[in-house]
Amino acid sequence: AEMARVLADSNHVPLHRLSLLVHSVSIMHKSLDSMPEDENWKALTRNSTNLRVYIMAFDVKSDDMLRILKPSIPLERIHFDSYITCVSGAVVDLISRQYDKFLTHFILMNDVIDMSGFPDLSDNRNEDPLVLLAWRCTRLSLLAVHGYTVWAHNLIAIARLRGSDLEVLEVTEESIDFDQGELADQ
Repeated sequence: AEMARVLADSNHVPLHRLSLLVHSVSIMHKSLDSMPEDENWKALTRNSTNLRVYIMAFDVKSDDMLRILKPSIPLERIHFDSYITCVSGAVVDLISRQYDKFLTHFILMNDVIDMSGFPDLSDNRNEDPLVLLAWRCTRLSLLAVHGYTVWAHNLIAIARLRGSDLEVLEVTEESIDFDQGELADQ
């Protein structure tokens, strides 16, 4: 928060890019209480109107991400990488609602070894958070998903929604799953 206040000062040259690294180890040793609040981000973007933020999050719990992701962050790129924890569909949904104007890159990687299969972000809901992300984030040009279940029909929906604007759609073959009805048809 203090860094955001200093950078928001009109005496500083406006920022164009801010890269933030959030790691579970640093969260264990430091409180999230010193993270910038929404007012801090608003002040920073008033002086730096072209500011775009890139967040890399390593093994950060979904509850912690929900505390970090403030509505006024001009989030352009986000990269989740997990070895212990998994990102929740609620976090993906929040990102698609709050950052629909700026988000261009969304990378979701999970290296958790779990014999029961990959986590499914849709949580058996009708709306898949990745499909909603593709629908809401009209500037999305890169979507990469590794180690999470992506249903084949949702993958097709994502490709259709973004069309040629989605320059990179990268999904691990093992992540793609099919409904039993789809398998019978093929």
